[in-house]
Amino acid sequence: MIDKLPWPIAYFRHRSSVWRNILLTGCMLFNLIAAQAIAAETAAPHKGVRDFAAYWASTQLLLSGHNPYSPVELLELQRKLGWQDDAPLMMWNPPWTFAITLPFGLLDFATGQFLWLLLHVLLLLNSSRLLWNLYGEPADRHRWAWLLTVTFVPAIFVLVIGQIAPLVLIGLTGFLCLERQGKGNAAGAALVLVLMKPHFVYLFWPVLLLWILQRNERVIVWGAGCAGLLAAALPLIFDPLVYHQYIGLFRPTELALPLDLPAPTLRNVAKLLLQLELGVWQMLPSLLAAAWVVFYWWRHRTDWQWSERLPLILLVSLTTSTYSWTFDQVVFLPALIHGASWLVRQQLPWYRSIAALLYIVINLAHAVLRIFVAEELWYFWLAPALLIAYLVFLREAAGQRLARA
Repeated sequence: MIDKLPWPIAYFRHRSSVWRNILLTGCMLFNLIAAQAIAAETAAPHKGVRDFAAYWASTQLLLSGHNPYSPVELLELQRKLGWQDDAPLMMWNPPWTFAITLPFGLLDFATGQFLWLLLHVLLLLNSSRLLWNLYGEPADRHRWAWLLTVTFVPAIFVLVIGQIAPLVLIGLTGFLCLERQGKGNAAGAALVLVLMKPHFVYLFWPVLLLWILQRNERVIVWGAGCAGLLAAALPLIFDPLVYHQYIGLFRPTELALPLDLPAPTLRNVAKLLLQLELGVWQMLPSLLAAAWVVFYWWRHRTDWQWSERLPLILLVSLTTSTYSWTFDQVVFLPALIHGASWLVRQQLPWYRSIAALLYIVINLAHAVLRIFVAEELWYFWLAPALLIAYLVFLREAAGQRLARA
């Protein structure tokens, strides 16, 4: 197409493409360097050891026939990597997660960590590209989706820390795309990736069940069941007691359990910041969200489209979850790309969208605050703020539809 254009137009179009690639690469490098510097500052005594060390060490123990959830043995392995805390980095994910981590456990730590980072970069970029296409934008413009991804602060931090949340994102993305294409078995199989860290998208599961029952989507269940059984059986080859050992991890010990950690959740705002003893009332946000999601499903059940409904469900889940971290907010990408693709279709400049301006302010504030405040708990406001920005977008989109009606 460029060759058929007059040479001045072709030249400037080519230059524009070059500058977009330079901008994309520059944003990625800047965010990675900044996030690495901040992460190194917050974990200086640990010589750069991040969460990948938990997956690698647990997998090493599994492959050698030891208990992969043993705090003592994990700490011994992680000490050799430079970890200096009294407590080890624990892998709290269920045993079927080893279906993904096993290849990395066969490698030395440095090689495994590099390939883990490379894999997750590819997962993020492919997720954003698939979502961009899903929401109706041309494939040749997917660089905009990549730009949104590499400038989204949680997406950068999830890479630096070495967390597993991009696998959840690609699982959800795969489910959306494959379900849209009518490939129920594959869509169900993709959900196994989401089950590796299912708690912070907890509202997705009851809606999925209601949808399956209403539409009799047996192929989804069949695909998820077959893939799930394979993933669940794989670690049993190396350790027949692995599930017993995993359950034993949650028995009362001196080891801090996930709900004891200072995660940036509404529950911990009351418990740790305000010093309030709420008892069972600390579950109130989750219970209210569960009631809302059933109502939301019932209201839209006759015209349910996963691509339109899932982003809001994910954001409400993140906001009301009893245990999630800022890097888990990488699953905000479907909502982010949904909104961005709408702006492109409406040919609406970003500075004329209140939702876009809100998002930019939130993301920029998060990036700047990270330089001064490393403690995760102080970012309890982030998920609610992103939820508000998406609700504003939904209102703007509804207003545009009414104006055109």
